Amino acid sequence: MLEILHGRGVVAIAGRRNGQRLWDLAEHWYPESETVTLREAERLFAEKRRALGVRRSAHGWEAHPEAADEVVPDRVTFLSPFDRLIHNRDRAEALFGFRYRLEMYVPKAKREFGYYVLPILVGDRIVGRIEPRFDRKTKTLEVLGAWGDTSRADEAIASLAAFLGAECVRNRGLA
Repeated sequence: MLEILHGRGVVAIAGRRNGQRLWDLAEHWYPESETVTLREAERLFAEKRRALGVRRSAHGWEAHPEAADEVVPDRVTFLSPFDRLIHNRDRAEALFGFRYRLEMYVPKAKREFGYYVLPILVGDRIVGRIEPRFDRKTKTLEVLGAWGDTSRADEAIASLAAFLGAECVRNRGLA
């Protein structure tokens, strides 16, 4: 019941004691704010979705009217599982035809790919996935596995290695 009331903004988590949540009335913790009608909230929510650049409507895909119509740079990068481009997994699958799930909480025997696999973005296409692991003690970046088109993954591996301060790179997962 507290979770339902929390979701409706009636109660708030005011703290923790011994790992347990402490609850209080939300009005004691949240500042005064303007309320909007359900219709206005739905409009604001739709606008926020559209701010991602594209949304699906009854008429198909619609681009935001202010979205830039420029050529996407031909660069290679690995996407975080929490990147705004793919955080909505269903939307990413519909846009890119790329099914992506973070498998860190999936038992090892049931994983399709790996523990922390990242999508590979080349230009405006998701072309594959890669599982890098960085060992802070040895400063070694290791590729444990790679799937799909990894022909340009070395470009992003070099960038990731520099960012992490890796002194050694092992590509055992790349062909």
